[in-house]
Amino acid sequence: MFRVIAVTIGVLLSVAVVQASAATKSVRHPTITMKAGNRAGLQNVFAWDAKCRTVRVRVAAHKPKKGKVYLVKSKFAVPASLSQKCAGRKVRGYKVVFKADKNAKGTTLVTYQVSSGNVKNTTFKFRRTLKIK
Repeated sequence: MFRVIAVTIGVLLSVAVVQASAATKSVRHPTITMKAGNRAGLQNVFAWDAKCRTVRVRVAAHKPKKGKVYLVKSKFAVPASLSQKCAGRKVRGYKVVFKADKNAKGTTLVTYQVSSGNVKNTTFKFRRTLKIK
């Protein structure tokens, strides 16, 4: 069994995926309020296999209005609540970050998809609304 993990501010989403079935999971998160020109961490994305090794994840973001989405490579500890066997092991992944334009004001929608090379035919679609002041 493989796990694709998406950690969001205050929310932990863990989905065990069956490889044989095609699936698309959609997730809508609470709104983030931020200042123009600042960055907001949207989510940490990482995955591991049955031997606690990093599994490559792909993140594809649609170009949002009023800012830019980018990825920051990082390492994450596997939470014990998701895997006793792999708890504390470090795996590679990405921080998904949004940077608001300097003069942006109002609301913008950020959408992106996450998939893993070892979990075929499954994509997780995320939607995040940001209020920029």
